[in-house]
Amino acid sequence: MTTYNKTDKGREEITARTHGLQSRMRTLLVMIDGRHPMEELLPKVTGLGLDASAVHELLAQGFIEEGEAPPPPQAAPVLPTEQELAAQYQSARDFYARTIEPTLGLRGQVLQSKLEAAQTLEDLKAMRITFFEMVNRIRGRPVALALKKELDAILGACSKEAA
Repeated sequence: MTTYNKTDKGREEITARTHGLQSRMRTLLVMIDGRHPMEELLPKVTGLGLDASAVHELLAQGFIEEGEAPPPPQAAPVLPTEQELAAQYQSARDFYARTIEPTLGLRGQVLQSKLEAAQTLEDLKAMRITFFEMVNRIRGRPVALALKKELDAILGACSKEAA
């Protein structure tokens, strides 16, 4: 699949119409963006009476230049396995269990109750913001940031999805 990019001359024609390009050719020039291959763009302009020869004309007149091939489509993200999710859940649960009480003291009892009730990784992720807000308020920003970094590493370590 061939893609084309506008040259400086092509961009100048789009902004100032300095080269007197026919309106239907100008329409094709506007559509050329370096991302969509000609095989995708040409069917959209056939109603204007344009075909591959119009592309060659723009190329010969210096309005466009051949671009790099578009990158291949990205593969679908790989979802974590059940084992990875279970390990991530346990690591996150262990993190909260060892940090809530020493960091927050009695003020962490509500979070401790939420931890005991947490059944899924999503339940543990939902505690994250409240935990860090409380740590920031009680222990200060440096402690909160250090714990945030540690938990984010846990939530991102086993998961191939954004935490």
